[in-house]
Amino acid sequence: MANVEITKVRKCFGNVEVLHEISLSIQTGEFVVLVGPSGCGKSTLLRMVAGLDVPTSGTIAIDSEIVNSVPPKLRGVAMVFQNYALYPHMTVRQNLSFGLKLAKIDSFEIKKRVLEASEILGIQSHLDKKPGQLSGGQ
Repeated sequence: MANVEITKVRKCFGNVEVLHEISLSIQTGEFVVLVGPSGCGKSTLLRMVAGLDVPTSGTIAIDSEIVNSVPPKLRGVAMVFQNYALYPHMTVRQNLSFGLKLAKIDSFEIKKRVLEASEILGIQSHLDKKPGQLSGGQ
């Protein structure tokens, strides 16, 4: 977990300003949800925090380090969207493990992390189900 400080961030696409001087302070351990109508800039803001988009102006700091020019892979940021993208042929456990396997994490560590995440999310009973067996809220 890390502190995130977004200060007067603006984002323009051509002549269209989609974010106008957004400032937000998120402390370590806080749970934050961005809610708003389609097209209001939620995903754009998240993409900038993750490093997938660059702010037109303003700063984004993670643990007091300004990361505007830090590549995404060095930021240690992940996003979860409401519309999930799961591999339908894999179980929940396999979907949770997939990125860790790609990162070449030890199999024991993967099992440990998947179990911890499933406990935090309260989805232990769903680990062996495939996405088609889950409800929309699961």
